[in-house]
Amino acid sequence: MKPVYILIRDTLKRDIQNQKYPVGSLIPSERELAETYQVTRATVQKAIAHMEQEGLVKKVVGKGTYVNRAFAPPVYLLNPNGESSALGVTKELSGKVAITSRLIYHVQQPAGEYLANQFGVPENEPVHAIRRVRLFDGTPVLVEDSYIPLAIVDAIDDDVLQNHSLYAFIEQKCQQKIGGTDSMVGASLFDDVMAALLDIPVNSPMLHIKESTWLEDGTVFNYSWSYNRGDLFRMRSRKNLIP
Repeated sequence: MKPVYILIRDTLKRDIQNQKYPVGSLIPSERELAETYQVTRATVQKAIAHMEQEGLVKKVVGKGTYVNRAFAPPVYLLNPNGESSALGVTKELSGKVAITSRLIYHVQQPAGEYLANQFGVPENEPVHAIRRVRLFDGTPVLVEDSYIPLAIVDAIDDDVLQNHSLYAFIEQKCQQKIGGTDSMVGASLFDDVMAALLDIPVNSPMLHIKESTWLEDGTVFNYSWSYNRGDLFRMRSRKNLIP
């Protein structure tokens, strides 16, 4: 678990990033923050000192702590290799950022007409329905809804969904490599439910990706929707025009 002062620092940084405290505005006083988080002022001072070192805030004696500059969040490429699929984002960032997941739900339900068509199974075929919030270095960056037929993977432990690579687990379980993906990318805005999961304002920009993924034998094993923060993600397009 992170130290409390780091949690306070990260919360304040998110609030600056989300324009709750714009450049030139005062953040809450040390006393107010200490009361809010039920900690000592020394803990709050340590959190603010870290932000001062980053140049995000500036303390003015007798006035308070001001936001010194806009927070420049890191930008992640959804398709880091310039390919059409967004499958590579977590593989590419593995070891560069701490990638964790917060499991919102994991239930079993009938596939229904739409998913049945995607998987080529009967409508009453049971599937895993999984919603996770993915975090990079502790910051919520996307919501991911995944659907996987039980006929392909009968059981998925919640520990896998929260602490390990789902695709690595499936490759091991099925004794096959991931064969490929088909992705469709669009733009939208976050509604109140999704925004609350990511701790961002409603109507923040979103890149949403609809993707089917298959094993090397061609079996579609996963159909997913991911809802990615538009301020943190970009897509890259690269094409070689020389034969």
